[in-house]
Amino acid sequence: MADSVKDKIKDAGEAAGEAVKNAGHKAGEAAGKAAEWTKEKAREAGDKIEEAGDAAKKKIDNATS
Repeated sequence: MADSVKDKIKDAGEAAGEAVKNAGHKAGEAAGKAAEWTKEKAREAGDKIEEAGDAAKKKIDNATS
């Protein structure tokens, strides 16, 4: 009987370890996706800022010429 309880505890520990490992992988994937989304939005914002700067420069050039 002692072996049976010992085996059940071992199996439960292995299952818990596997569950934690899977959760870690999912969290890592989600973090990677979040990082990519953040990079893309930062690029888009940078592009819009650059376009606004170019438009402002063009208006200034037109006003001063």
